[in-house]
Amino acid sequence: RVLQLMNLTDSRLAQAGNEKLELAMLSFFEQFRKIYIGDQVQKSSKLYRRLSEVLGLNDETMVLSVFIGKIITNLKYWGRCEPITSKTLQLLNDLSIGYPFLEDVRKLVKLSAVQFMLNNHTSEHFSFLGINNQSNLTDMRCRTTFYTALGRLLMVDLG
Repeated sequence: RVLQLMNLTDSRLAQAGNEKLELAMLSFFEQFRKIYIGDQVQKSSKLYRRLSEVLGLNDETMVLSVFIGKIITNLKYWGRCEPITSKTLQLLNDLSIGYPFLEDVRKLVKLSAVQFMLNNHTSEHFSFLGINNQSNLTDMRCRTTFYTALGRLLMVDLG
């Protein structure tokens, strides 16, 4: 239901959004990632069968694609909202280091949405990266977290 709600709210972000709802969804993603993503999870779990039935998400890679899509959407529309930007970047950071095995991170790097971030990491696509006279320490921390996660993803193929 959270993923269905996310699709609805994301489609309306250009008009308006709800900060508390976005933060709640990010908390859901954080808990979902800890429990259901990684090698320790049985791929035949009831959750993945249900996700396949209801949303057409057949495997972990498709779920990761939804996560990365949400990250990109949040960074695009909520770039000036520090709580959402920070929590979104923490999710990206956790995804880039949260796997116990290199093979799982390779799955993440192969996603087209991750390739988009790796190839388009400018303020044109992500407003929080813009340099202005009012840059503060929080903005710099967000940039650091973003580029640290991207750097980790770039280094995957180098081992």
